[in-house]
Amino acid sequence: MGTQGKRERALIFGSVRESDWSFLKPRLTEPFWVVCADGGVANARSAGLEPDVVIGDWDSGGAPVPGANNISLSPEKDMTDLQAAMEQALSLGARELLLCGCTGGPRLDHTASNLVILEWLSARGGRGLLLDRQNEVRLLDSETLVVPNVPPRYRYFSLIPLDRTVTGVTLEGARYPLHRAVLTRGDTLSVSNEPAGPATRITIGSGRVLLIRSQPQL
Repeated sequence: MGTQGKRERALIFGSVRESDWSFLKPRLTEPFWVVCADGGVANARSAGLEPDVVIGDWDSGGAPVPGANNISLSPEKDMTDLQAAMEQALSLGARELLLCGCTGGPRLDHTASNLVILEWLSARGGRGLLLDRQNEVRLLDSETLVVPNVPPRYRYFSLIPLDRTVTGVTLEGARYPLHRAVLTRGDTLSVSNEPAGPATRITIGSGRVLLIRSQPQL
């Protein structure tokens, strides 16, 4: 299970398989809950963790786990198992959610919905980070973020606008800097930039974007 003490962080496992979970280790230095969405149980155990909560309709290989809080859902429901798992994490007091095993796999619809579910989480006072072995994704909403360019190093970063227009976009510490630029949803101006220097400073004046950092060669 997650480490003991006050736990404001939760590690949420979806059911998309990973061959190596060692990328998680540097991120698990604080107390955390382990919440599994259905088949995410196998991923948690592959990462050497035991679940605190398991929730799902048991259609993707998951099953109740002795000692965990097991919540069975109807197959006919109004949200995915992952969203239900996120609700459980929030109810436990977690506000920072690391979402793993949630990208790739055969269900493109699930990957797409898992990207934009970061907006749903933000509206409820939480912050989310989607992680796999080669990528991380977070939501930025009219804010400034300074990203240290230290391990885990990512070769590329992209901003994907979620609003029709995003204004006041400034990038410092980037190979291709921007100054108070306007991004338009569907355009690729802000795709495939590269960090430069010890840190990258990203300012979003108004609007929402997905910040995606990628390392294609591992």
